[in-house]
Amino acid sequence: MARGLVLVALVAWVCGGQEVEMEATPDVEITPRPQLLYSSISPKMRINGKGFGKDPSQVHVEFIPKLVNAKGKPIYNLSCTDSVLVLGLKKGEKWPTTASSGSAGSTLYLSSIVVDEHGPKNQLSTAVPVATVIEPPSVVRGEDKLVYMTATNRFLINGTNFRDGTMSLVFDPPLLKDIDYVLAVRSSSCIQLALKTGRKWRSDGEPGPLKLRRIDSGAGALRIDPKFGGVVVAEVQVDLGGHGVAVEANPSLIMYQTDPSLVVKGEGFGHVKQVEGFGAPRLRWGNGLLGRGVNYSASEYDDTRIELVLKPGSMWRRNGANLPAPLTLLAVDAGSGFVAVGATEARKGVRVATIFEAPAVRANPLTSLFRTHSAQLWITGQGFTRPGLVAGVDAEMKLDFEPALRLGTDYILTVFNRTHALIRLREGRAWAAQPGPLYVTACDTGPGPYVNFKPAAVAHVVPDAESHPSGLLVTRTNHQVLYQTPAIRHLEIRGQSLSMDAKLEFSPPLERNVDYKVLRATSDAMTLGLLAGKMWRKTAGQLLLMSIDTGKGPVDMAHGTGIVVADVAANPTVATSTARVTSTTTKRLSIYGTGFSIDGTELTLEPTSRSAYEYEAVYENEVVLRLKDGKSWGTVPAGQASLELVVTKIDTAAGEYIFQDAAGKPQPVVVAVIVPDTAATSATGEQLRCDDTCMWANDGVCDDGSRGRAKDAAAGGDKRAGAWWEDDDLGGWYSDEREDAYDNKYDYGYYDDQYGYYGDDAAMPACIAGTDCTDCGGPLSAVEFADTAKQGDWDDDEWFDDDSEEWWDDDYDFGDGWNGFVDDGKDPTVGIISSSQPTKKPHKRHLPKGSKAGADADAGFFATYPKTAGFLSLAALAVALAYCSSTFYSKFTGDRTPSDTPCFGKRKQAQA
Repeated sequence: MARGLVLVALVAWVCGGQEVEMEATPDVEITPRPQLLYSSISPKMRINGKGFGKDPSQVHVEFIPKLVNAKGKPIYNLSCTDSVLVLGLKKGEKWPTTASSGSAGSTLYLSSIVVDEHGPKNQLSTAVPVATVIEPPSVVRGEDKLVYMTATNRFLINGTNFRDGTMSLVFDPPLLKDIDYVLAVRSSSCIQLALKTGRKWRSDGEPGPLKLRRIDSGAGALRIDPKFGGVVVAEVQVDLGGHGVAVEANPSLIMYQTDPSLVVKGEGFGHVKQVEGFGAPRLRWGNGLLGRGVNYSASEYDDTRIELVLKPGSMWRRNGANLPAPLTLLAVDAGSGFVAVGATEARKGVRVATIFEAPAVRANPLTSLFRTHSAQLWITGQGFTRPGLVAGVDAEMKLDFEPALRLGTDYILTVFNRTHALIRLREGRAWAAQPGPLYVTACDTGPGPYVNFKPAAVAHVVPDAESHPSGLLVTRTNHQVLYQTPAIRHLEIRGQSLSMDAKLEFSPPLERNVDYKVLRATSDAMTLGLLAGKMWRKTAGQLLLMSIDTGKGPVDMAHGTGIVVADVAANPTVATSTARVTSTTTKRLSIYGTGFSIDGTELTLEPTSRSAYEYEAVYENEVVLRLKDGKSWGTVPAGQASLELVVTKIDTAAGEYIFQDAAGKPQPVVVAVIVPDTAATSATGEQLRCDDTCMWANDGVCDDGSRGRAKDAAAGGDKRAGAWWEDDDLGGWYSDEREDAYDNKYDYGYYDDQYGYYGDDAAMPACIAGTDCTDCGGPLSAVEFADTAKQGDWDDDEWFDDDSEEWWDDDYDFGDGWNGFVDDGKDPTVGIISSSQPTKKPHKRHLPKGSKAGADADAGFFATYPKTAGFLSLAALAVALAYCSSTFYSKFTGDRTPSDTPCFGKRKQAQA
């Protein structure tokens, strides 16, 4: 007790004897919650925090940039509570912006705040951002822009100060974003709308104007031309007869790139017969394929089918490196203009066939094969395909040989890529019964035997080496596969007259009792074990036995070229990764490494059960696993944020390989980190959607936009996302007719919109975000692309309201006959903006059918012969000038007055 009192006294003495410095808590705090403000419209700015007091006259604030007008007076009125400062913008003033800020806006900083009751000191240690000021958007009128109810798949809205990622539109009749249309901000002056598949530009299905009633670029909703119920951005007309065209998808139709014909099935093609002189339906392809005899011609067509005949020398898809791949039809013109087919908003089109590269085998007649001693043969060429799903189609490469060899019985085929394949002769089989050339006579990579295949001599079969008089014989065992370093398996050499003391010479060299030791031996077999720290080969490849000596001198194998006794596989490695995967919603997992066997690789995972996933693809450096429906990678225990997913061992053709440390203890490799499904959230904290409900899900292409575009691949985009990855072939014209030869008055092309500031070639996502989850890699891959949180409406200062004059409406001229807002409703708005007249004429696609065509028809002879028309115009102008000159001269002679002449007209008319 006494010690405790002494200690207390000591502490009191120390504290009393010297000053104790403690960091003071500020009396005023600012909550970082910057809002968006329209420079000339937003009526007030709110700043949240504490310690402001209740008397605004005792609160003194300074901002960067300063909120004062040209006379140095504040542009705002200040009101406050203890937790909220409200700055009401004075009439005729603007929140400051800079010319260089662009659509991003200008940041407004609170640099100083002094509250008298807390003393004269600035309560801020550093400037705090409190708002971002942006210019309000404007919208250009589009009454002269015509769109068809469903046939027009996209159009542009022009204006100013549009902002990417924050735009919100309200239409009349109502259209819902991501359900009826997809929106893309092409620039600060151009918005592109793409119609979703199966939707209409007017939800009521009736022709008429499409009005934009409200627009929100981030700082709140703004009414547009409220007296008229909004601004007309397009006139919607009913589809024409030829707009009812549809195309039937047929991805299972597989064909070679040079096959002579293709049949496209669908409906509505026959409408072209009602258009005089139109000819066959016109087609627009995803790879730039041209019709009208350039690449192909339509030989026959009716209402449900079009038969296309390929021009000799052309190909359905040219770039073999990208094949097999779909042949995609984007749009069809059946006489009423091009109509997009498939997922129109994504330019996904309809896959009418799957195109394979025309196969070819390179001749190599100088390659020698011993009839049974040679273990393998490399075949090179083009168009080779690996077995399994290729572009969504199950395909397997097959070769026909002469002399005949049977796949699976005589040889095993392994295709490594489109140019290289390996033929392995099975044990006990022969390349041919008699010496002679070996030909590949036919090739089928999936679509069937290629009819234009040219037979090629790929080797010459020669006799095996004669048996040694001693009876010594070694049997080829190329199907024996070993890892480079010791594992479960040993090396076995089979033959006749073998012994424990036989001396073996290998290639690459191996030394007995240094690299290996003989474990056991009989006259029929020898078993060799690799010593610790040694390798069968330093690199993967064949292990050859060059000679053997059983005491009667070395016997060369296969005339000194050696016999394969094992195939040495590289030690597999698995790359460590801490990439996050959600427990059930991440459907695909890629595991990277080396030494994976494309003929079969099995991984053992923990804690994931083998029944929970299946192998989707195996490459030499990647294994792709797909989670089964209703299964999970693992359950994160309560109280833990994550759980490691590890690979404990791998099994290839060489057997099991267990990952161990230097001491031989198991050392699993972390390949992912499992997190709960709730970890995949947007910036607002909302759990991201992840399902495969989109009609284009599970087709191998990410269609919901979460993985970006191929052009942004360096920033994480997916090369297969959208339609860009198909742009591989012909380029140039994106239509099947050249405009200088064919008059296409209703071209719905993607690159020729002259109305807006940019063309309308953007490919929008075909699926709502999160509805193509498997193809897009799961929800976590979309987190960085998730929308940022939208600024909410602060309703904690309702006592500070706009005055009864609604001053922000005063500058809007409603006219004497105005009697209220047509679009008044319950949804709040910040203010009102007016539309503006277009400065450019609409593109021809947006004109009524008779306008351009009628003008051409009315022109008649002069449109057909423009040079003659120009000459006649000049002649008429010369006559008129001569006549008017003589008439004007007459005023000086008194014959006629200028006011009565045909050249000058009457004086009153001129004045009017």
